[in-house]
Amino acid sequence: MVASPADSLAPDSSSSRRRRSVAFLGTALLLLTACSDQSEPAPTPEPEPTGPISGVARNAPLHSVDPAKVAQARELPETYPGSSASADGSEATVTLRGGEPGEDYRHGSVGLSLESTDLADPRMNQDNADLVTVLDSLHEPTLRFGGNSTDRRFFFTASDEPIPKDWPLNEGEEITKVTPEDLKRVAKLAQRTNSSVIISANLARYHPDRAGELARHAKDAFGDRLVGIMVGNEPNGFYQGKTNDLTIKSEDWDQETYAKQLTAYSKAIHERVPNLRIVAPGAYSADWWNAAADAPGTDPMAMAVHQYPLSECGSQWEHQEPTVANAVDPATRDNIDRLVGQAAEDAADHTMPLWITETSLSACSGSNEITETLVAAVHQAEYSMRVQEHGVERVAAHSSLASCEGGAPMSVLCSNGTLANPGEAFSVRANGLALALIASIPEGNMVETSTSTDNLTSYAVDHGNGTVSVVLTDYRNPASAKDRTTNLRLPYAVDYATQSQLRGPSWTSEYPVASLFEDHKGTNDNQGSSPSPSPTGSASASGGAASSAPDYPADPNVALSVERALQPAGRQSVSVDGYGLPITPVGERPRVGGVKSGSKTVDVTLPAGSTTVLTLKKTQLSPSPKESA
Repeated sequence: MVASPADSLAPDSSSSRRRRSVAFLGTALLLLTACSDQSEPAPTPEPEPTGPISGVARNAPLHSVDPAKVAQARELPETYPGSSASADGSEATVTLRGGEPGEDYRHGSVGLSLESTDLADPRMNQDNADLVTVLDSLHEPTLRFGGNSTDRRFFFTASDEPIPKDWPLNEGEEITKVTPEDLKRVAKLAQRTNSSVIISANLARYHPDRAGELARHAKDAFGDRLVGIMVGNEPNGFYQGKTNDLTIKSEDWDQETYAKQLTAYSKAIHERVPNLRIVAPGAYSADWWNAAADAPGTDPMAMAVHQYPLSECGSQWEHQEPTVANAVDPATRDNIDRLVGQAAEDAADHTMPLWITETSLSACSGSNEITETLVAAVHQAEYSMRVQEHGVERVAAHSSLASCEGGAPMSVLCSNGTLANPGEAFSVRANGLALALIASIPEGNMVETSTSTDNLTSYAVDHGNGTVSVVLTDYRNPASAKDRTTNLRLPYAVDYATQSQLRGPSWTSEYPVASLFEDHKGTNDNQGSSPSPSPTGSASASGGAASSAPDYPADPNVALSVERALQPAGRQSVSVDGYGLPITPVGERPRVGGVKSGSKTVDVTLPAGSTTVLTLKKTQLSPSPKESA
């Protein structure tokens, strides 16, 4: 019988005998020492309990363990529960087209956008276990440092200059000094997690030479991981009216002035670092990104666009209000296509790559009905695929290192502690799970697809090794709509299909971030109702991996540990396959039930309000005798 995770936490008789022998030997040694030396011996620390994964301590950080071993310890079933087609037949269809492959899909396509001031945060280091785990889960991500702080509170100096005292600041704001030592510290984190980096220069405090020095020191620190430097952040928002807190330029600020300053910055940057890619403008309107593209002296350049589909809090346009109804409305996806499609055309006209360096579902300053929720997570997963189909090479979800309590509510990740005193431990929110799920898709080329209904979207990536990933997002209400059988029509035969799934019981469900910051306990009240695809009667289905374990001290600076990774999220929570990080690797995922080998169709049942990643294994046809000869 295979031991369950709960069983593996309990010591067996042989391990008990070994511990008694060790204890006896230790006592004998202490007695011998006491005879020869009357000094008080140093106390021996208690060994950390062994966890359910052989050779791995319970509270080991996730980044130190192969995700495949975590998946095996979760005891996922061979067939994904509920995936088999219903007897009623298909209610929706998805068609994959043959023909030439489309846009590239690669690791590094998804990533995080952080504030420029976060470069000075000492928690951004290679020894922060949770940050390493989060970045590892995104598989070679892009790390962009920018945001509103860039032009308002970010001060780079290579010579330890004093912080300026004449910058206009809003109440409660302060200037953050960033030095070359900060860049070196963050560079070690980027190297450990194989991340690419974009940094930003302050444009509002006009100083091209300072930007050049920033570029030079960033290049020294990051090396080839530095893929570009942004000049300012959202210059189209530098003037928003005299009474607006974000206004930092006078009303005569325009595209012509901006283009001249961009040219001056580019010259100063390229004098120090020739051929470093300029990234501009980080704007959300075509006239500004075309002004940047037309500015002389900026080659090589990436066109940077920002998009927040539901960013107008209190807007006069009802369709832009941050509501669940707007988040799932096909019209919102049409608006995304219009802006990104226009940017893609303009970038192609200027023969430059298109990057989305800042995005989220909502840009509202405070919480609303979609922040931290399943609907935001489903959007983030679907959006990450949608924009890549338009040819976007990099897309960074805007995030924050602030605490979960009081910090940016749409941030992909957040820390323990308080806003005034954030802690060392980090976790992802629901939209962070969504990013990790999409990032788990191997590289390949996108394939054209279509669906029979506008409340289901589809994307496909052919990996060139006989496998194809298909991403299906069901926009029906999970609280009221029934599961729906969906028929995939394929241009080739398949042997089988596996799946991984982001879901929750309602659009406003959240991932239980706060529970990850609590001390490990022997029981978990949330586990017994887990939606985990676990076999009947397994430990995960009956109470979780830690249900029979005694209490023990957990590292307060590590939230994303092996122990917590084996605790199901709970039926009322957003999860991927019933859990949080790590995402189950493709090779460990349960199969879709009822798929017939050699068939050119796959029927799968999808729950409402979900994003599902299927991996199709193409049938390998035997060569004909003539081909064999």
